[in-house]
This record gives sequence, C-alpha cells and structure tokens, in this order.
Amino acid sequence: MSLSRGQVNPLGFLGYRKLSFIPEHFAKISIPEADIKLLDHWITYHLNSRYAIKKTLSLDTDKKVVSVIEIGLEDPREITMLTLGCPHIHKN
Repeated sequence: MSLSRGQVNPLGFLGYRKLSFIPEHFAKISIPEADIKLLDHWITYHLNSRYAIKKTLSLDTDKKVVSVIEIGLEDPREITMLTLGCPHIHKN
C-alpha cells in the first residue's frame, strides 16, 4: 500500500522499489521536462508498484530532438493514476 494510505511498501523499505532502468514489461509514459525529485516523491507517496524514472531524447511533432522524462511503472493501472493525479506533469 502507499504511504498516503498509511502503510509502508516493503519494496521501498528494502530499497528495491525504484529501478535505475525501465524493463520491457513496464508500462511507460513520456512527459516534457519536469522536476524529477518532485515526480519521485509523488510516485513514492501515492503509488504502490516498482517504477523507474529516466531522462531520454525523443522526436517532437516538428521532427526535432527534445529532452523528455520517461516514467515506467510495473502496474499499468497506475499510469492512469499518475497522469490524472500528479500535478507535476501538467504544464500551467
């Protein structure tokens, strides 16, 4: 369970929840530049599954290379929670 529900995640306690790479079976989302520390804190507090955050390069609609943040979550249902609930991925 997440910290927002008052329970500690055993994977987080042991240090196995955040990965340094995104495995193939993870659900992925790419977002424009954002503060990685704030994203990490929000995911740790509100979501349950293993995750990874990394900076990468991507092509935009004008075929220009731009820097994006790729977030991978083990549970694909949590991508919906992230996109709807995280205030750090939406631009003002």
